[in-house]
Amino acid sequence: MEIKHALILVTNAGSLLGRTIALHFAKLGATIILSDQNKAQLAETQKMLATITDKACSIAICDDQTETIQRLFAEIEQQFAQVPDVLVNCWTSLPLPSLTGHAADGGFVEQLSSTAGALYRFGQVCAERMRQTETKGVIVNVITHADYQNFSGVESVTSLVSGFTHSWAKELTPFNIRVGGVIPALSHTQNHVDESHWAQVQDELIRNTEYIVANEYFSGRVVSAEV
Repeated sequence: MEIKHALILVTNAGSLLGRTIALHFAKLGATIILSDQNKAQLAETQKMLATITDKACSIAICDDQTETIQRLFAEIEQQFAQVPDVLVNCWTSLPLPSLTGHAADGGFVEQLSSTAGALYRFGQVCAERMRQTETKGVIVNVITHADYQNFSGVESVTSLVSGFTHSWAKELTPFNIRVGGVIPALSHTQNHVDESHWAQVQDELIRNTEYIVANEYFSGRVVSAEV
């Protein structure tokens, strides 16, 4: 796929990962649609994109339920007269709480459930719209972590991404819809990485996302950025 001609929807675009990916693809010439529930962070991303491109718009959503996502895609189709060529699902995981500790789980279980539901619903609605319009599209799920000093929770979310990627690709390949995943790889010999190394991993996540979108033969696989 020629990225400079692509219409790319980036979810969680107000997050650091979403913002960086949106800026990266904007610099490559793509038209970018930003979506997020956090209006303030979404506006900040839109402001940053405005300094490098006039081919970007932002659409705030109130939640990640199916009806809301359907309205988002309907608005995109109305505005651009097409569905997105690319869906980049960006998600940030929380650290995994200790089983032997006494502290509360900090919302990890709820966040994991919410992430799984949102990944599935965005993928489902996007795939449905792509099939209806016979769009030769790409869906990429990209995972990062909020705390580079404690990336324990990444394992749980990456398992979700791996499962979704393999099953969705089998189902969607007949419709010329490719599916890929990008995750930070984990080393069980260390509990954290330093800040500069984590920045390199983030850059690798973005490069791998670009590779999946651009490579017409890539589907059904998950790419790891080494930690």
